[in-house]
Amino acid sequence: MTDDDMRDSDIERQLRESLRRHAERITPRERRTEILAMVQEQTETSEPRRRWLIPVAAAASVALIGAVAWGVANTGTQQVTPAGTSTSSTTGTATSSTTGTATSNATGATTQVALPAYFVGANSGTGDTFGLYREFVATAVPVGATPAQKAKAAVAVAMNAQPFTNFEPYVQPWSGTKVEDLTFTPDLITITLNGPGASGFTPEQTKLAVQELVWTAQAAIGQGTIPVKFVVADGSPQLFGAYATDKTYNRPTKEQQYEDLAPIWILSPERGKVLAAGDPVVASGESCAFEATTVWELKKGGAVVRSGSTMASSACPIRGTWQVDLGVLAPGSYTFRMFEVSQKDGKLVAETSKPFTVK
Repeated sequence: MTDDDMRDSDIERQLRESLRRHAERITPRERRTEILAMVQEQTETSEPRRRWLIPVAAAASVALIGAVAWGVANTGTQQVTPAGTSTSSTTGTATSSTTGTATSNATGATTQVALPAYFVGANSGTGDTFGLYREFVATAVPVGATPAQKAKAAVAVAMNAQPFTNFEPYVQPWSGTKVEDLTFTPDLITITLNGPGASGFTPEQTKLAVQELVWTAQAAIGQGTIPVKFVVADGSPQLFGAYATDKTYNRPTKEQQYEDLAPIWILSPERGKVLAAGDPVVASGESCAFEATTVWELKKGGAVVRSGSTMASSACPIRGTWQVDLGVLAPGSYTFRMFEVSQKDGKLVAETSKPFTVK
């Protein structure tokens, strides 16, 4: 073998490896499998074909990098936390990139994606006030699901808090209710439910129950704050006997989002996350607190091992972001708790926590 042949062979090997690495990152999976198969076919190509394979592989690498970038740009979320698992049988295809309607999925094939879902939960252990918490939930959707299909699946997840009730203070105002259809245009999202919602919940909880579906549908579609209208299949003119179906609903303005969202979210570490021993641990999240100040505790085995306070990027009524550097932690099971106490009387205003493991 000549020096040129050896050099070409080495370049070809590197390009194939680059193809394989990028292909592994591509979604949807059916396209990734096809590309990996192409890489394998190139690996088995006979010696005379190698010289023209090299420029083809180089071009394919560029295409793969573009495909990966497209996939990342179209996730619709900055952080994916499959905090729970829910299998939802959904149907629907979008007629265009900006409109959607529900039809049948011809192939029946599904794939797992992380969908944003909002839940109504207590702001603290006292259960005096409630707000919306966001979860990213691994959910089955049709392969190649459109925004309409994903939104319908996400709404179905949001209406079932049961998988989370063992470890989060979530309530279930949509118990016994199902989403039958979801369509959208650039100007309106329409959600069809089979009933008006459960009874026995407070006005605060039912208001948030309506808003959790608004936030969920808008987040899953990912095209901004499109107004949401509800239709009840049994003809009910109101949700929970209070919220008219002949009007539209939307998220509050940025200055008023504290009316819907729980005061404190912990986004990282995610619930149940296993972190590598020796790596620094950083907790982060969002809050709407007086003077932007919240207090935190790190517990191990029930004992507080570290504590402190932090300030968010902004104070209420504007929601801010915060970050706490916990440093390198010894192996074990931990719980990170973030809370706010009243500056007036020291009473607990809001709290939330997330368990994680270092090993």
